[in-house]
Amino acid sequence: MMFGLLKRKEAWRLTWRGRMVVFVVAIGTVLAGVRGCAPFLSANQPIEAQVLIVEGWLPDYALKDATEEFVRGKYQYIITAGGPLLAGYYFSDRKSSAEMAAATLVELGIASNLVAAVSSPPVARSRTLVEAQSVKKWIQDKDPDLRSVNIYTLGVHSRRSWIAFKTALGDGVKVGVIADSDRAYDLERWWATSEGFLSVTSEALA
Repeated sequence: MMFGLLKRKEAWRLTWRGRMVVFVVAIGTVLAGVRGCAPFLSANQPIEAQVLIVEGWLPDYALKDATEEFVRGKYQYIITAGGPLLAGYYFSDRKSSAEMAAATLVELGIASNLVAAVSSPPVARSRTLVEAQSVKKWIQDKDPDLRSVNIYTLGVHSRRSWIAFKTALGDGVKVGVIADSDRAYDLERWWATSEGFLSVTSEALA
């Protein structure tokens, strides 16, 4: 036909039943991913560590929980990590979230000589990694023999913090992570609130 330029060829295609099956499987896959996303991001893998590293931006209840972890884990000391304050900077003697967290931990009962605030420079992106790099430099200067740490952080941010600190500290330091529960939303139904939706989706994208 048409001088040998065209020929008839059979092709398989989905029936309406086939399309329905594909649709149901796709929806099931999406729902499974949605339900499993938050637990995956909320990594909780503590190790037996010498030092506890606390992220400075944590809410007060998480800092209080961190003091309990410090006592329970028998750590040598605490490092607080964080960048410049985003609010109250000009009215406070403490200029970074690391310094604010350190002061809070002391008020909660930790001896001041057991708390080291490590402030990081202001950056527009990759703040967690920059904080981790600042902590690495502090460790190299102050405690080069340190070999194990636990990162104390919050909810779905924990996997990103874990990755950032493992990347920054390198193979010479074992890194565990402890994820405190985020009380702003229900982890099992994070999509039901704006706070949960924003937190989980932003961390997933990050």
